[in-house]
Amino acid sequence: MTRSRTVVVTGGASGIGDAVVRRFAAQGDEIFVLDRKPGSAPAQYIETDLNDCSSIDAAVEALRRPVDVLCNVAGVSGTSPVPLVLGVNFFGLRHLTDRLAPRMNAGGAVVSVASTAGWYWRDHLEEVTRLVQAPTFEAGVRAGTEALTNGKDAYTRSKEALIVWTSYAAQRYRGHVRLNTVSPGPVETPLLPEFYDSMGHEELDPLTELAGGRNGCPEEIASVVGFLAGPESSWINGTDVVVDAGAEMAFELGQSLPV
Repeated sequence: MTRSRTVVVTGGASGIGDAVVRRFAAQGDEIFVLDRKPGSAPAQYIETDLNDCSSIDAAVEALRRPVDVLCNVAGVSGTSPVPLVLGVNFFGLRHLTDRLAPRMNAGGAVVSVASTAGWYWRDHLEEVTRLVQAPTFEAGVRAGTEALTNGKDAYTRSKEALIVWTSYAAQRYRGHVRLNTVSPGPVETPLLPEFYDSMGHEELDPLTELAGGRNGCPEEIASVVGFLAGPESSWINGTDVVVDAGAEMAFELGQSLPV
């Protein structure tokens, strides 16, 4: 019989996070949700503000047992102010992971939800690296706020930073826990209208069309998160898995190789 795991999920109150919680709960795992509000799925709740390092530290101390899986799902859209976007989507996530990963059971996994908005990280690697190498939460948010003028750009840069940092961190924690990211395209969640507000239909609608005429479902993303958290993905580390029905690749190829 498979041992029940201890799973921590940020942003587990709604959307993709809620679907992730329900997936692990169905497997008999014990789940702790770190969020600003409790959800309806079966889990223990620890009130946590991912834009506040002291709140994150308190949440880590409240977890009085070793953790097997950390799922970083919480995030805000580009309609939020730049400091909040950077704090929640990257620097708070980084702080939590660095606090929790050394205390996790060996063989565990960290899975973070990025976005296809981070697809072009290679084109911005110098700017992304500055954020990744920021020594503290405060220094990183300050540097990003000085460089970025709006929430939409901050959202994109935060997801690029998450993808790149995960690759670095996967080497740092190699042999203890694995770290990977999942990059969804547009997904039908309560946050989706905010993405249309910040990115616009002209940017998102082509991706929906290329994905077969519909957006993703939270459960479809949760299934990939579950796979990356389990033993079946033991040889996947430091990798970004794009989950968008091939839309971003089709869009990119269509710019240079129209069919």
